[in-house]
Amino acid sequence: MIKRYTTTFIVSILCALTANGQSFRVEDLKDMFGKGKPLKLTGGFSANSTINTGNASSVRDPFVYYLNGNINLNLYGLVDLPFTFNLTNSGSSYKLPSSPNRLSIHPSYKWVTGHIGDVSITFSPYTLNGHIFTGAGVEMTPDGWELAAMYGRLQKAVEYDAEQAMFPPTYKRMGYGFKVGRTGRKYQLSVNLFSAKDDSNSLAITPDSLGITPMENIAGSVIYMFRPVDFIEIKGEYGLSRLNADQQIEDDTKATSYHAFKTELNYVGKTNRFGIGYERIDPEYRSLGAYYFRNDLENITVNAYQSLLENKVNLTLSLGYEHDDLKKTKATGSSRVVGSGNIDVTFSDRVNATLSYSNFQAYTNVRSNFEEINMENPLDKLDTLNFVQLSQSANLNINLTTKKTETQLQNINLNLSYQDAANKQGEIYQPGSVTEMINAVTSYSYTYLKTGLTLNGALNINNSKVLNGNSFTWGPTIGASSHLFRKKVMLGGSASYNTGSLKGIKQNEVFLCRMNSSYSPWERHSFTLSYSYQWRSALNRPTTDNSLLTAGYTYSF
Repeated sequence: MIKRYTTTFIVSILCALTANGQSFRVEDLKDMFGKGKPLKLTGGFSANSTINTGNASSVRDPFVYYLNGNINLNLYGLVDLPFTFNLTNSGSSYKLPSSPNRLSIHPSYKWVTGHIGDVSITFSPYTLNGHIFTGAGVEMTPDGWELAAMYGRLQKAVEYDAEQAMFPPTYKRMGYGFKVGRTGRKYQLSVNLFSAKDDSNSLAITPDSLGITPMENIAGSVIYMFRPVDFIEIKGEYGLSRLNADQQIEDDTKATSYHAFKTELNYVGKTNRFGIGYERIDPEYRSLGAYYFRNDLENITVNAYQSLLENKVNLTLSLGYEHDDLKKTKATGSSRVVGSGNIDVTFSDRVNATLSYSNFQAYTNVRSNFEEINMENPLDKLDTLNFVQLSQSANLNINLTTKKTETQLQNINLNLSYQDAANKQGEIYQPGSVTEMINAVTSYSYTYLKTGLTLNGALNINNSKVLNGNSFTWGPTIGASSHLFRKKVMLGGSASYNTGSLKGIKQNEVFLCRMNSSYSPWERHSFTLSYSYQWRSALNRPTTDNSLLTAGYTYSF
């Protein structure tokens, strides 16, 4: 009995020392250590060789071989110890298990989950949002409740090193926080608080001259959702962050408060939905519990969904407007409008179509101190300083099943897409900024369900309007694949041709042929053989061709 518990203790310590993000449930430990094999060995081996020929293969070795292997030792389903090796005619390498840079374990018991080591917890996008810390945390979800807490080091002290000036010094930063929430049938309410503070004595030399000062921050938010009636939903969040950018200044007024707010109003019906949302984040809003913040913005979004004809027609629309420079202090202010729409139509169980459209417009207003000084008329608007980026795309996809029986399946697909983009200054489109692209693909497939034989073909067309003229490319593709001998053998191949022209003058031709096969005589064993040939002709360049033959073997256990 003593020996058994000693083994359990040693393995548990090993897990804590070597685990990298390992998770396990405490109630499963009894079965884990009392039953089954403590060690599990898995891995595989593969050998491949490639032969290159042709006048286009000068940059490649004419013969290359690859030997690869991996072995993984798993301890009680908790810890993985991987070994890998690679051997080629150009060299070899291997990798042994090593101590991870970040160590963490996540034990759980029923509705309690713990986090120990280098871990992260998220409270809110406005407070603690995925920042990694070294310490401990806990998340609990008893019936209807959401509880969480954390404490640890968010940033370690790093002294200034003149030889590595690209890596700035940092103060040691500690933090703690908690979250309490309650969810009911028609409501959800949670409150979270996060606090972080730099240790001003953690560095031997204070890096004030580099603009790096010890900071202190406390941030909190309230998240809410409630349904006054079944088809109305109101939700949102209010966040407040109070940041002291320099603790060395004892004046408490140096701490600045920032606000963030977002809310949504949604109508949810049986066949339709409609929602409107609003968000505003103060300039310079930040929390020491996140690596990155989007701030100085205000946006409004509208979205709608409607289902018609017993869900055979579905419409989705969305529209958003966003702008920055809320205090009108930036030299360059910008805004953007984003809209999209989607229509999905099911004509029958064999025919369906989807049409989508999206539009993006970004406005940038460049201002300088001389904008008002040099105005002859105060009512003048310097439109030439307004830049507009425009882009839009549309896509149509039609799928038609022409035949569907127990033995055959025939399918035709058509896809059309259009994209364009342009930059406009004032009311004038910038030279060379307008691009347009039209792409069309039509494909056909025929499958014999009992034999596994599939035949397919496609035609691709692309027309692009770019700076140096109109480019047009087209070409067909055909292919076939089949499984033989009770699916132990797979054979397949394809051939494609395409040619491109610029301003009506042919620029290139490409022919490509591929053949591939695989054979699995036994479970976990597989042999492969493939061949490809490419012929390429380009304007004012020599014609090239290249052949590639590859053979391989794979074994897994």
